[in-house]
Amino acid sequence: MACGKVDNPWGLVIIASAFWIQFVSFGMATSFGVYIVELLHHFDVSLPFISLIGSVNIGLFLGAGPLASVLMRKMSYRRVCFLGAVLSTSGLIVLPFTMNMIYLLFFYGIVTGIGYCLLYVPSHTMSGLYYDKHRSLATGVATAGSGLGGIVFPNLVQYLIDEYGWRGSLLLVAGLNMNTFIFSALLRDSPMQKAQKAKEKLFIQLEDLKRNESSNQFEKENLIRDVDDSELVLESSEGEVSRIQIIGANGKAETYGVKTFVAENSDDSQNENINSNSIWSVMLSLWKNIPFCIYVVNNILWNFGTVIPLILGPEYFTTIGFSQTESATLISLFSGGSFVGCVLGGVIGNIPQINRLYLYIFVNLSVGVVGLLIPLDIAHSMVGLAIVGIVWGTMFGLLLGLLVVVTADLVGIQYLGDAMGFLMLANGIGCIAGPPIGGWVGEATASPATAFYVSALAVIASGLLMVFIPVSLKICKPPGERAHNLTLDVRVARNE
Repeated sequence: MACGKVDNPWGLVIIASAFWIQFVSFGMATSFGVYIVELLHHFDVSLPFISLIGSVNIGLFLGAGPLASVLMRKMSYRRVCFLGAVLSTSGLIVLPFTMNMIYLLFFYGIVTGIGYCLLYVPSHTMSGLYYDKHRSLATGVATAGSGLGGIVFPNLVQYLIDEYGWRGSLLLVAGLNMNTFIFSALLRDSPMQKAQKAKEKLFIQLEDLKRNESSNQFEKENLIRDVDDSELVLESSEGEVSRIQIIGANGKAETYGVKTFVAENSDDSQNENINSNSIWSVMLSLWKNIPFCIYVVNNILWNFGTVIPLILGPEYFTTIGFSQTESATLISLFSGGSFVGCVLGGVIGNIPQINRLYLYIFVNLSVGVVGLLIPLDIAHSMVGLAIVGIVWGTMFGLLLGLLVVVTADLVGIQYLGDAMGFLMLANGIGCIAGPPIGGWVGEATASPATAFYVSALAVIASGLLMVFIPVSLKICKPPGERAHNLTLDVRVARNE
């Protein structure tokens, strides 16, 4: 399929839906730090345990990506998002009636976390499938929803807590979360997905025709309704020329010519089949991709480091003299920078002259260096932390805006949905581990600032690890760049 035909006007609706899904889901996830202060006063539990609830939520939010990938193979992206809307809303509605922290851990940490993952992965992936030339900008704008949610939700949640208590605020947030049903309903298959499904359907019919030599027509109604006039690629062992007769809904027979031929390509991909629905074959292909494996480890360390300021930040800011409202405002400024960074990352990533991988490495290291300023006394004023937060958030958003396009660059567009699932698992591992370890380190050293040093050093380490990718790319090509050994090029044209 020609790349230019991927773009579609409905893609603007997809971007808007993905934007608002991330606005709600990330907004709520990043607001849990505001609830930590209230929960510490209401329940007699330690800070590491309460932070574990938030980290489990964010961890499953991202870490259940493989589950989302499997479901995306079994059903439409829209249905997966609907399931996510059901789970996340159900988990939030139950929270005001919970009596202890175990229920909060289960319903908010697990149920809502999985629900948000099933909302995020399909919608975010689809924003990248609708566009080719402007994919970086499309995914950057969609990702900006997470930054805007981080700006609005902490202050909104703090206001709702002041007015209705933490239980009442959760019930109102659950009502806001029900809007995800509307956004999910707007998601429909991209032209690329439609062509892929039509291709697979046509391949099955061709195989049936091949097995039954006496057949000269397909009984499948409107067989190629979704197949455009561009070429389709299927696997075959030999070339042939056939004529297909399609029986339409009105009973009228229409004849189509199907010309097929075999193209021989690299032996490296002899046993690969990109049209296979086997998740195991996809996993094998991805884990043979050394740059992608490095990228996965990078995401574990990066999320381990960046989630600590988002979850432990509000409580830490209160220990150094800021009020709860001021702490919520600082977290909003962090997210405000993220909002700008997501859009900026999408714009910059769309410039052909800029190497997106090198940009990712530079920004990654910058997040870690700026993060070292958070626990320093020189930055402990409202203005100082506001400046640090905006810069840190902008760099953070730049990475989020580049996440999908860098993944596509490393594995190829055909593997994007599956790669995003496994990448989310890596993100989840980092997010689950970060806050509890950060909270434990702060208590063990009797210095909450230590957790933020650990956070910054982990981010710097993740950036240094990415330096090995340019080297590995010269040694082995990612699966998306490999040609397949045997392909059948099928051109379908109606005979007048």
